[in-house]
Amino acid sequence: HHCRTLLAWPAMAKPVVTTSEVFQSYEEDCRQLLDKLHSLASVAEGSGPSEERQRAAQDLSEAHERASQALQQMELEVKSMGSLGATLTAKLKSYRQELLTGRTLVRNVQAKLQREGLAISSKSSEEDKVAADSYNRLRSGSRRLDDSRRTALEAEEVGLNVMSNLHGQRESLLRSKGHLSDVDEHLMTAKALLTGLLRRSMANQAMVWLLAIVLFITLVFLIYLKLQKL
Repeated sequence: HHCRTLLAWPAMAKPVVTTSEVFQSYEEDCRQLLDKLHSLASVAEGSGPSEERQRAAQDLSEAHERASQALQQMELEVKSMGSLGATLTAKLKSYRQELLTGRTLVRNVQAKLQREGLAISSKSSEEDKVAADSYNRLRSGSRRLDDSRRTALEAEEVGLNVMSNLHGQRESLLRSKGHLSDVDEHLMTAKALLTGLLRRSMANQAMVWLLAIVLFITLVFLIYLKLQKL
């Protein structure tokens, strides 16, 4: 929050502070604090007055903790940058390695002072514990956000697959409907042909009966004429 407050002051001159500028500000703080570790370690391990060495050892621990907090803010800013933050992964890894080296340096200095009987204020250890807890909570929250984002992406993928399947089924139904329309049209054509054949068959049958009647009448008439001649 202290770093955020410092960044809010120049915002009066610039209406917008981009994510990259915020990252650079945290990086500058982290770099200065990491460089300060070595000078404080030299004083704490030196042959100066005991109080000065103890103060330097406490400042060393606090500087390391502040550098850790600056790195945490850098990591959060990189996450907020999305795919653009991928280019900063190597830089963050380098800073993490320097912080691990700095933590080893802090522990070595504290161990040396304790062997010499120079007590160090427990305030720094308590602050380290609180900061570690805060960092763990931040990491846990970040993991939960990543899990939520992964779940959302998986749900989106499932939704797209379902939509694709529904679209395919819709096309299949439309094709089936087209086939049914063609079958119905063919059935209507066949029905029309059968109706025409039936009508022609009935007309032919009527003509046969009419011809038979004519022939019967003619035969009767001829028989009648022959009987008249007898």
